[in-house]
Amino acid sequence: MRPFVAAFLLASCGAGWRANVPPKYLPVAEIHHAHCGSCHTRVEPGERTRAKLESALAKHHKRVNMNDEQWAQLIDYLSETP
Repeated sequence: MRPFVAAFLLASCGAGWRANVPPKYLPVAEIHHAHCGSCHTRVEPGERTRAKLESALAKHHKRVNMNDEQWAQLIDYLSETP
């Protein structure tokens, strides 16, 4: 019984952030959650203005494997206040 409880708690904790993501942003939020923050502190939605995000993330645009539509969604997602 204990392994089941532990697995359930781990699964529910890992999925908790998804509950606050609007469905239209879920695909790009998955990318953000999985990759952003591996080299630095991850910027969370609503922490920066759109202008600051566009300026700060411009250097990342050349390095990441995202198309222009995904990139635009990422900026939209991060600049939206939760």
